[in-house]
Amino acid sequence: MAILYSKIASIGLLLATLLSSPGSVESLAATPTAYGVGNPGFKGFLSRLPPDFSSVEEGGWFALQNRYLSEVGAENFEKLKANLPKNTNVVAVGGYNNLMKLAADPKAELTALIKNSLSSSGGKVDYTSDGKVDALVALLQSQGKGFNSVTVDGEWAPVLSRQGKKSARLQKAINKKEKSTRAFSNFHVKEMEFDNLSFTPRKNGLLKAVVKYNPVAKNFEKGSDGKIILRRISCDITDVTFKYWKLPTLPIPLKTNQGYLDFLYLDDDIRVTRGNRGGLFVHFRPAFLAQLTSS
Repeated sequence: MAILYSKIASIGLLLATLLSSPGSVESLAATPTAYGVGNPGFKGFLSRLPPDFSSVEEGGWFALQNRYLSEVGAENFEKLKANLPKNTNVVAVGGYNNLMKLAADPKAELTALIKNSLSSSGGKVDYTSDGKVDALVALLQSQGKGFNSVTVDGEWAPVLSRQGKKSARLQKAINKKEKSTRAFSNFHVKEMEFDNLSFTPRKNGLLKAVVKYNPVAKNFEKGSDGKIILRRISCDITDVTFKYWKLPTLPIPLKTNQGYLDFLYLDDDIRVTRGNRGGLFVHFRPAFLAQLTSS
């Protein structure tokens, strides 16, 4: 309830600002908009408006927001539609009109969705099937940002995990217990491996899986500019251990090969992958996650 009152107060303050300065929309860009990391995109949209543009005459904040989503979304969708995955479920997201609006800034929309989910679930990262999530992932995938060894190197925290129907029971069980603050998936490019780390609730126990990876040509794509987009890395689990407090490290006989991860989207903040069992995984850089959850 307190959160609701806070939201109402924020909207009231925003409306007061609009009414007191009907000729200026620059103040909108300075507010923490619903687009989060998409603020720069929204600010660019505002810069295209005439100098004498009146937000009040436009119909207020929500009308301006819808105009942004419609105009910029349509422009971006036109650029991305040729590269959309063939299995994109337009019906599940509510039709092409909704898909085009999400195209205005799919990264910002996905970030806002995950932030709200983490806040309402106490940090749990499990996520059920959702047409909006799939549509946003498809739009991000169509941008052609696949695997990149320089970009992927370092620490990552899981923020959204949706297991596929073929996922192992142990994987599903661990997933239900994971929180974004108690798990990491860190890449060590020089060693060509990454670690999946899952801590116990009090962080005095650690389950660690070491995975050797290798980029492969299979499932590559060609971007609209003709460049090759590398998507897949083969994955072999080489070592699994559990360490609890001061007790000796316990080896777990769980080694697999011939698995893989497809990189659907990768930038400096976000990593979106799909596993060979159909699971969907979204990771944020810890610093990026801390920035989002503190705001």
